[in-house]
Amino acid sequence: MYGVSEAQQQRAPVLRRSIFTISCSIQPQYPGGSFQLTFTSSSSAHNDTQPAVNHSAHFLFSAAGPAHQGSYSCVYHLHVFNHSFSSESRRLSITVLDPTPLIIKAIVLPLALLVLNIGLYVYCKANRGQMPCRQKNTELVQYKLGVPAAEEEEEEEEEEEEEEGSC
Repeated sequence: MYGVSEAQQQRAPVLRRSIFTISCSIQPQYPGGSFQLTFTSSSSAHNDTQPAVNHSAHFLFSAAGPAHQGSYSCVYHLHVFNHSFSSESRRLSITVLDPTPLIIKAIVLPLALLVLNIGLYVYCKANRGQMPCRQKNTELVQYKLGVPAAEEEEEEEEEEEEEEGSC
């Protein structure tokens, strides 16, 4: 990328529609000078220049969008004693991100957990003190030898009625 290796590039994600600032600064050697912010992308290139104030300049961007996605660098220009000096920074690669997935993670997921907790609370409160219907005593089935089948069926029906009425 224009003589700058990938290892020398810094990366910065920016959320779509957010405000961001690129600040350029240099160690003070001489007063004055100016900073030129260069922007390049696959579809365009342009420059913006500001005077150096206290050896720095701040370039403000409002409502980040796809047009801001690309590579930026600061170039410091200084004219001293009939000599011109310039110094270029490393490139900064800006990626504009869509905040929608972040909104889902940050708002919808906690909201769903809150609703689930409220539902569990209401369910437990409504069922407080109520136990599900269970058999209190489990008995071993007794084999009755020599008892006629009609009497055995009547006893089974009585036992079933008792179990149904106990809940």
